[in-house]
Amino acid sequence: MNSITETCVVNAPRDTVFEFLSDIENLPQWSTKFVNKLSKVQDKYIAQTPIGEVFIRLDVSKTAGLIDIYAGPKEDAMTPAYMRVISLSNNDTAVMFTFFQYDSTPDALWKIFCQWIKIEVENIRKHFDS
Repeated sequence: MNSITETCVVNAPRDTVFEFLSDIENLPQWSTKFVNKLSKVQDKYIAQTPIGEVFIRLDVSKTAGLIDIYAGPKEDAMTPAYMRVISLSNNDTAVMFTFFQYDSTPDALWKIFCQWIKIEVENIRKHFDS
């Protein structure tokens, strides 16, 4: 199974970074390649993406600094991407974002995702370093 991890370090407190990234409403601010528009229908979030409409949800653990981002065309067919928010010294915070190529992800789409994750992590860095 293929995987890709991108990391950035920002000069901001871990709690500030975690609160921003763990708020699903903030996805369009940093996930600019994948999330074109985010809407809430009843208690579910739906994202308009370049590959179509997908359900999207976050599972978070503030204590562990984990944000699991699930997305897929149906609620029972979502695959995760994994984010870790880590406190460093001097008020710096590291953000690690990992994708895996699941069987449901064609190679051509995987190559696009590998480009997008670099852009999305750079967006996170720019958000906190601006």
